[in-house]
Amino acid sequence: MPEFPVLHVVGLPPAIFAEAMARDLPGRELRGFEDEAEFAARIGEVEIVLALRPPRGVWAGAERLRLIQISGAGIDALLPAPDLAPGVRVANGRGISGAVMAEYALGWMLHFARRVEHNQAQQARREWRLYGPSTLAGATCGVLGMGAIGEAVAARAKAFGMRVLATQRRPKPSEHADEVLDTSGTERVLAEADYIVVILPLTPDTAGSLDATLLSKMKPEAVLVNMARGGIVDEAALATMLREGRLRGATLDVFDEEPLPESSSLWDTPNLVVTPHVAGFSRDYLPRVFEIFAENVLHFEAGEPLRNEIDREQGY
Repeated sequence: MPEFPVLHVVGLPPAIFAEAMARDLPGRELRGFEDEAEFAARIGEVEIVLALRPPRGVWAGAERLRLIQISGAGIDALLPAPDLAPGVRVANGRGISGAVMAEYALGWMLHFARRVEHNQAQQARREWRLYGPSTLAGATCGVLGMGAIGEAVAARAKAFGMRVLATQRRPKPSEHADEVLDTSGTERVLAEADYIVVILPLTPDTAGSLDATLLSKMKPEAVLVNMARGGIVDEAALATMLREGRLRGATLDVFDEEPLPESSSLWDTPNLVVTPHVAGFSRDYLPRVFEIFAENVLHFEAGEPLRNEIDREQGY
């Protein structure tokens, strides 16, 4: 039997992948690290690693490392990594959560359109009073970051009869969007959209990009859904707009600091929904992560291109 490199997983117990290992990667061994400290102490052993959230500042001693598979789509937990050797290849879990995250976005858009919280408050008071919900049909959905997840959002928004405006660093036509603009069109999208969905990668260009000035371009009746990364949207500016009634509502799944501290004023901000970074999770998430990991292990061993390989210079 050929000798294979030992595979390592950090942040997840290897036992949950035992059946998949036997099926998809027979003859190989998967070892786990209980915590980041153990991982850092034994970094010199690692050749191929599957990481839920890669640790920082540990890669200088990773002399045998050849491949890092990140479970999620975002790679900002790893990059930039100046201590990571240039030859180490990086792949992510892009494509796993497109449908799930699109449903998350549409679900919260419907939440505000149908005025769910208003109805819940009336029900708690045992109050029967007619009120006027709105409809997504005919409204404009703005998608900031027209990648695979953005396409999934746009397709579902179109199914609801919405107009879709999107931004993309290198714009490409989309069958699901009325217009795809380059990033210079962000202000226009914010000004015209009734619902803004943020799905941008966190890079030096996007960090802090949705600041108070840009957020102020949104309609007072608009809703913002951020399921990208904390650090893109100015949380303080957004909260101020909500408290002052200059924005209809928002849902945040990602934050500057996670977990969101109990002391954060965001918990009590009116018309703000807080969710704990769950937009991309579903019951089949980890099996699909392992599917990509197994495929990339086999590709790596065969000297073939990887699925979802990251351009480390571009950062995505």
